[in-house]
Amino acid sequence: MSGVGASKAAVRGVVPVVPTKGTRTHAASSSVERPTGSTGVAGIVGVHHVGMICKDLEKSVVFYRDVLGLPTKMDRPDDKLPFRGAWFWIGTESIHLMEVPNPDPTDLSLRPEHGGRDRHFCMGVEDVDALEDALRENGVQYTKSKSGRAAIFFRDPDANTLECLEVSGTGPWREY
Repeated sequence: MSGVGASKAAVRGVVPVVPTKGTRTHAASSSVERPTGSTGVAGIVGVHHVGMICKDLEKSVVFYRDVLGLPTKMDRPDDKLPFRGAWFWIGTESIHLMEVPNPDPTDLSLRPEHGGRDRHFCMGVEDVDALEDALRENGVQYTKSKSGRAAIFFRDPDANTLECLEVSGTGPWREY
């Protein structure tokens, strides 16, 4: 990113936020821009689901269904997909577990200790303390967010990282 026209921030690895058509300033910070509707050339409107690779479907189902308490999404077309899997609801979106070979290292010594420094996705939760209790009761290690937010990071049985961010009922939860 260095060269003619590169800003000092870009050279340091910081990409400046440039307002684009259809964005508005985020309520929590005047320096962050957020889209107001669909975005991109295709009119992207949101996240539909997150695909997670697993080695042992039954073990992963126990984790997502019993430890996290996610309801099963029953409309997975098992007869049309060439691999075993399970789907779970997370609010109006879903997690799709796929029992396929994993190209990523599952040896935790090869991954960052804090999940916030690894690939992850974030779910909004109403009560981080209750989730911490459930994780402790099931022997699942977690770390607290380094940003100071009420959030925790933990890994599923296949070393996939999940973040859970506590949201309040005082405003749009995606503002966090």
